[in-house]
Amino acid sequence: MNQIIAKKATAFALMFGAIIGIISLVPYFIGLALFVLSFFSSVLVILYMKKDEKHLSYLTNEQGAILGGLIGFFATVGFCATFSPMVGIIHLIFKNYYSYAIPDLLHSALWLFFVLVFMVGIIFALINSVSAMGLVWILNHIQKEPENVDARLDIKIED
Repeated sequence: MNQIIAKKATAFALMFGAIIGIISLVPYFIGLALFVLSFFSSVLVILYMKKDEKHLSYLTNEQGAILGGLIGFFATVGFCATFSPMVGIIHLIFKNYYSYAIPDLLHSALWLFFVLVFMVGIIFALINSVSAMGLVWILNHIQKEPENVDARLDIKIED
């Protein structure tokens, strides 16, 4: 796996986390959104990247685990970067909106907010690493292994 794939996966994970954060503003969907964020964000991003093999072609189990951890951490960061300010804004407009104590945490203990986001990001990275490794294992049984698996780049650059 190279840096280009890691940067694309990071960008897709941040966008996916932001989308999940916007969906989570509806209180009925927050449980489902956190479940998807914690277990299936790496699966969905890897499947999107493997669609038509435009961004990603073949992965080993080790590469899948690394990519899943990256996706899990940055999807959590994208979720918190979108969800937290929007909850604060909605709480300013509608006083009866449940704010999950985020405005108070941002106002009085900003350092604790960043520690919580970082620790939850690490936990979700570990969970998504396992789910991505399982997905790659299943996909490797379905598709045939290419001849040059140990090649440095797994994308084609044509001039």
